Amino acid sequence: MEDRTGQYRSDVEQLRQRFTEWRKTHAVRSKFPEELHQAAARLAHRDGIDTVMRALKVDKPSLRKWAARLQQQRLPKRKMNIESTFVELPASGAPHKAAGRCLVEVESPRGGKLRLELTSVPTSELAELIRAFAAN
Repeated sequence: MEDRTGQYRSDVEQLRQRFTEWRKTHAVRSKFPEELHQAAARLAHRDGIDTVMRALKVDKPSLRKWAARLQQQRLPKRKMNIESTFVELPASGAPHKAAGRCLVEVESPRGGKLRLELTSVPTSELAELIRAFAAN
């Protein structure tokens, strides 16, 4: 356990020193280089935004933006042949109605993704399926 704590402190300290050195050689309000953004974002994913923000003396909105950009770079790029559109489903009080042919994509709060191509499915069943997926 001491090894991990020592490594953690070393990582944070090295990056803090890199930020300090960069600040010494650049004007106030200069934009940090991308390599520092990425290193800070990796630490923020590992240790949390607030911890890294305090250690590196950077503002929270910038660090959040850097972390979000790093997360986007890590996500696999997918080609979609279908244009995304908003579809409003009839209220579940009308179970006799069925959706025609449709494509449904849902992302759960945990990041799981569900993609369904459906034909003639009662909207009440479709809504229930999406609720069950989003709950997991």
